[in-house]
Amino acid sequence: MKKVALFLCGLLFLVFSFLFFPYLTVPKFVEDNRKPFQGNRFYNPYQELDSLWYIANFHAHSNSWGWLTDGRKNHIDSIYKMYKELGYTIINISNYHKITLKDSMAMPSYEHGVNIFKRHQLCLGASKVRWIDFFFWQKLKHKQHIINKLKETSEFVAICHPAFSGSFEPKDFSSLYHYDAIEVFNHYRTSVAHWDSALSSGYYAVLLANDDVHNISKMDETGVCFTVVNNDIDFSKPLIEQLKKGVHYGVRVEKHPNESLEVKKMRIAHIVHPKKIEITHNLLNVELEKPVREIRFIGQGGNIKCSVSDTNQATYPFVPEDTYIRIEVFDWEGNFYIFNPVIKK
Repeated sequence: MKKVALFLCGLLFLVFSFLFFPYLTVPKFVEDNRKPFQGNRFYNPYQELDSLWYIANFHAHSNSWGWLTDGRKNHIDSIYKMYKELGYTIINISNYHKITLKDSMAMPSYEHGVNIFKRHQLCLGASKVRWIDFFFWQKLKHKQHIINKLKETSEFVAICHPAFSGSFEPKDFSSLYHYDAIEVFNHYRTSVAHWDSALSSGYYAVLLANDDVHNISKMDETGVCFTVVNNDIDFSKPLIEQLKKGVHYGVRVEKHPNESLEVKKMRIAHIVHPKKIEITHNLLNVELEKPVREIRFIGQGGNIKCSVSDTNQATYPFVPEDTYIRIEVFDWEGNFYIFNPVIKK
C-alpha cells in the first residue's frame, strides 16, 4: 500500500507540475508599440504573379497517439488519396504535438495546444515539437509566450480557428505579435474579425484557409476551406517564403454535405483565380478570370469601402485615411474568396 501511495503522490505531482508550473514561469507581456500602416508607398503581395495556382490544405488530422485524439477515423494514406482526388497539390498532416511526414510537397508540421479552450497554433516548418502550454486560463501574456516559444522551433506559426470556443478575442490581435498567419477560414469557424483587428493595428499577418479535417468521410468538412498558393511551374520558390509574402488567397466553398466526391472535385476545379491584382500610383486594380457576383474592398476596422456586382474587374482608389485594403469575392456558386491585403508602408 505504501508503494501505491508513493506512486499516486508522484503521479499527482507530475500532473500538478504539467498543469500549473508554466503559470509560474511566464514573463510579462511586452508591447511592440506598433501603429496602423502608413506611408507613401505600398506593399502588394500579388504585384508580380507567377503562372500557376496550387491548392493546399495545411491542417488535417490522422489517427495518432494510439487513436486517442480526434482524427482516429482517418488513415494517413486515405487523407492523401482523398485530397489528391480532389485536385490538391499540397497536402499537410498536422496531428496534435506530433510531426507526420509522407509527401515530398509537405512540410514538417503539427498542431500545438493542450488546453481546455481550444487555443491552438499550427506550426509549419517545425524542427521539433513544443509541449509547453497553459491548460486553464490564458491572458495576453500567456498567449504571447506560447507564440514566442513556438517560433523558436517553427518557421511559420499560424493561430488556428481563433473564433472557435472563444479561444481568442478579436481585440487580442491588436496586441499579439511574432506569429505569421491567422487561420481565417476553417470548417469550424470563420475568423475575419480577428484578422482585421491585427491588420488595423498595423501588424502584417497573412491568412490561411484549411479544412482542419477530422473525418474525411464527411463532405461538410473535407474540401470546404483551402489555401490557393501562387508559384511557377517548377515550384522553385520555397513554399514558406511564398506564404510569408502573402502570395496566396483563401477559399471557403459552399457546403453540400451529401454531394459526391466527383461533384465536389468539379466545383473545386472551377474556382475563380485572379488574372491580376495590381496597384498603380494609388489605384488598386483587380481582374478575375470570369465574372462573379460581388467584389468588395475592405479597409481599416474591417469596413466595406467599396462594392461592385456582376463583373470580373474592379478598381479602388486609396484615400489618405486608408491603411490597408483587402479584397473579398463572392461567386455565383456561393463560394467566398479572401485575399491578403495591400498595405501602406
